[in-house]
Amino acid sequence: MVLDGRVFGDSITLRPSADTSLFAAFPDNNLGSNPNLVSGANGSGFPARALIRFDVANQIPSNAMIQSAALTVNVVIVPGGGGVDSTFDLRRVLLDWGEGIGTGNTGSPANDGEATWNNRFHPSTPWTVAGGAVSNDFSGTLDASMFINGLGSYTFGPNTNLVADVQQWLLNPATNFGWALISESENTLFTARRFGSREDTTNTPILVVQYALPAEIQWIQAAGNQIQFSFLASGGQPYTVQYRDSLASGNWLTLTITTTNLIVLDPFPTNVQRFYRIGIF
Repeated sequence: MVLDGRVFGDSITLRPSADTSLFAAFPDNNLGSNPNLVSGANGSGFPARALIRFDVANQIPSNAMIQSAALTVNVVIVPGGGGVDSTFDLRRVLLDWGEGIGTGNTGSPANDGEATWNNRFHPSTPWTVAGGAVSNDFSGTLDASMFINGLGSYTFGPNTNLVADVQQWLLNPATNFGWALISESENTLFTARRFGSREDTTNTPILVVQYALPAEIQWIQAAGNQIQFSFLASGGQPYTVQYRDSLASGNWLTLTITTTNLIVLDPFPTNVQRFYRIGIF
């Protein structure tokens, strides 16, 4: 019996498939095509929240095991005088929403199906409460936090929470509603920050994901006094082939380490069965 081990697959950089802002100052406006996203409170005390979604399922192999995930956002505008610094939280969005085509820093009146402060889909599919509620519209689990002050790039993660989110979206694409970016001080004046959106190709958010793929067994056979098998692997990666005689217990022993020869030979075992695994250990 051959067990497929996990091996390093690849790293991919994703750009958002959708993003928008929920803006309390204009609660029925949509900002889905604006070149920046806003989160935090403006000088009048109105909060805003940013939503960002990535198309994971169509860009990462469906059998991938997510190893690492990190989200980078870019602050492109701060309030006059620098504003008030605050910690921003990243939370998984639990319900679907419509990106929309609204433009301008305060957006434009929403069309049907577009997200606003009041509605996930304008005009009649509301958030649990205006702007969305933690534990109802946004996950009660805090995925990542980052203290944000001036202009520049800020990276959330990598951490296990982001990995879990991306893995879930890969396995269950219908649950992928992205993340919400929310200031912990959104009731404090001038905490608002504007982040590059997907319309700003220079400052767009990016999600960097590293993932592993199982080694693909091509064939296996008993030939003479040997077990032979071959596996498909990524070029340039070192693979360790290990074995043991019981699936449930015992130490894994190294049969070979290879970067080029992907045909594995093992003297035919005297016991009834032998188990193999392939990976980077």
